[in-house]
Amino acid sequence: MELGISSIPRTGDEKLTENVLEVEGLRVHFDTLDGPIEALHSVDLKVKDKQIMGLVGESGCGKSVTSLVTIGLATCDVDEGSVRYQGEQLLFSDSDEDSRVQDISGWIVVLCVMTAILGFLWTVLINPIQGVTVLLASIIVGGLSWAVGFAAKSEFRKHQKFMRWVRGNEISMIFQEPMSALNPLYTVEKQISEVMRTHDRLVDAETPRHIRILQALVSPFSLFVRAIRLSPYVSSAVIGIFAFVTAAHVGGFSDEAELWAFLLVIILPILGSRSSLKERREAIETHLAVTGYSVEGVAVDIALGTSSQTSDSGAQIRLWSLLSIAAPHLPLGIASSIVVYLMLWMPFSALMGIVVICTLLALPVVIILDYLILDPAHTRQVISILEDVKIPNPEAVVRMYPHELSGGMRQRVMIAMMMACEPKLLIADEPTTALDVTIQAQILKLMRDLRDEKGTAILLITHDLGVIAEMCDDVTVMYAGSVVETGSITDVLSRPRMPYSIGLLHSIPTIEAGSERAVLPIIPGQVPDPNLHFDGCRFHPRCPFADEKCISTPPPMMEVEPGHFAACHYTDRTNNVSQVQAAFDRFAAEYELEGAA
Repeated sequence: MELGISSIPRTGDEKLTENVLEVEGLRVHFDTLDGPIEALHSVDLKVKDKQIMGLVGESGCGKSVTSLVTIGLATCDVDEGSVRYQGEQLLFSDSDEDSRVQDISGWIVVLCVMTAILGFLWTVLINPIQGVTVLLASIIVGGLSWAVGFAAKSEFRKHQKFMRWVRGNEISMIFQEPMSALNPLYTVEKQISEVMRTHDRLVDAETPRHIRILQALVSPFSLFVRAIRLSPYVSSAVIGIFAFVTAAHVGGFSDEAELWAFLLVIILPILGSRSSLKERREAIETHLAVTGYSVEGVAVDIALGTSSQTSDSGAQIRLWSLLSIAAPHLPLGIASSIVVYLMLWMPFSALMGIVVICTLLALPVVIILDYLILDPAHTRQVISILEDVKIPNPEAVVRMYPHELSGGMRQRVMIAMMMACEPKLLIADEPTTALDVTIQAQILKLMRDLRDEKGTAILLITHDLGVIAEMCDDVTVMYAGSVVETGSITDVLSRPRMPYSIGLLHSIPTIEAGSERAVLPIIPGQVPDPNLHFDGCRFHPRCPFADEKCISTPPPMMEVEPGHFAACHYTDRTNNVSQVQAAFDRFAAEYELEGAA
């Protein structure tokens, strides 16, 4: 029995031969306080050029660990296997000789440091000549030992340099949660340009460096002029207050003027409320003009939240409305009065010292920040990249921080960042998780368009078999750290031969006519703990066909048809998918009864 998915259109090249990524026999473990936990068990995976390979399985099956090991970001130890990108090895392990040299060198350096400390104490407390001799000998021997260990790690440094070139340039990864991958302190343009600068993908700057340095040096004055233009009243008030304080100190009446500072508690709320009232009145008058009303005094009454009546109650309402408008400005008035009081109270020399020190501390920061502003040519380049991933209004988005963007926009920014250097392989770790279906469709279409237009191969990791059926050319099914089935999308989803794959497909709810089910089908049980050891098939506790052979002997990866492989002892029993699904239903019912008992 076949499941009908052949009608889904495929846009990739059917003749895909060159392997961009090859994972062979990968076994890794994590070291914990309870001992090593084996996360992957001999994983084999291949992604061809311009191919979309789907990687599917339940949570805890090792999909994300596989992808992180591929780009060298996993914190686990690799026991065996290889990961090759276009024939180049991405995994590294020191030779036995280099490891031995590094260990010996490390121990010698530690002993030399301890001896040097002892020599220093000997010099101070007992015999200076003997102590200095021991100290110098320890420094010389320790330095030579460190140099030998440093030389023994030369191959490791070469590999790290190669991996820095690969990550983001040749292989990029869309992480499962973009908010945890994007830096909340940097704007979008800063983060994308940083990736491109690392891999030398930025265009030439249109502003020469010496001009940028000059602009940065005069930036404090430019900032001052800009502040006066944008907020003339506030700037004038600040300058006036500082001039008054200076005049009070120079004129010798600062003591008498200290009490005047508290007038700001009244003056600033009044000025602030006038400004707020003016803004409200202008907005309301504009609205009345647009709607055709021109009643005298209506704007003021509406701005105050009152009517035009002159009764005592109306006057009280107007008074409370004025107070409510002035109240938000009261904290500023109190703080300003305290600051001005302190400026008048302290000696003029101390005040000038504080001003000079603060200015000297602030000027370098202002100059450096202005120098680090992205060049206009680089900003336009980032905007063009955002346009490629269909982000609306990219000119505004480049100036935003991640928290200002929606989930779908953050995912698009992440894709833009990963595609900025036009990598040959894109690893997408559940790129549509927690997004609504319309945004999911847009993100998936965007990824397919990138494959079709740029020729980028994609390793798509997801739980959603619908996404796999829509997007992928081939699919690999993982379970408990092992690959259990792989083949073309038509072979695996239409003619699955591994019981786990059949159970996954059977668990998908359907809305077809006549397919109503009283109970949602499930695979009984859960993914086993990685600590558990299995002599045979790791799926046997949840499989309706498991027997002693499955428990004691690991199943080989068998080619059930050309290009279609499944790890099962009884692939001959899984020809009829409907019978296997019925067996799962019976097994699930028995499992539920045993659990209830």
